[in-house]
Amino acid sequence: STGMVVGAALGSLATMILTSQPVPKRVMMRTRIKRHRLDEYKRYHQGVWPEVEEGLRRHGIKLLSIHAPADDSNLFNMYIEMDEGTDLARDLGEGSVYRQNPRAKQWEEFMARMFEDGSWEAMKEVYTLTSTASTNTLAPDYPD
Repeated sequence: STGMVVGAALGSLATMILTSQPVPKRVMMRTRIKRHRLDEYKRYHQGVWPEVEEGLRRHGIKLLSIHAPADDSNLFNMYIEMDEGTDLARDLGEGSVYRQNPRAKQWEEFMARMFEDGSWEAMKEVYTLTSTASTNTLAPDYPD
């Protein structure tokens, strides 16, 4: 559902590693949801507030997808594709125009309280394949 695809506590992105580095066109992150809040977190993401969805789109988010583990554990992953030049901290973090919307600010603060550590952790991209290219930088190394 759209609610499961769009949303999440992007407010915590303001404190991510990306604040002082160039932002890639895509990013994968992970966080642990407090176990007693798992059902609540999932329920809210079935009905993400329109102010949040509209604000994320307006401020450079092209695709945002949150994935929960099949075993109902609490380690969640979030994949984001964004417009070139989008800076997650600047465009979505505390003090941003996005956060000037009271509903977006309320959502982000509420979601952040559901995380064990209060934020999402950026992951390092290892490999990507698209319909036209990949991130390969070496020749194939076939085992004997």
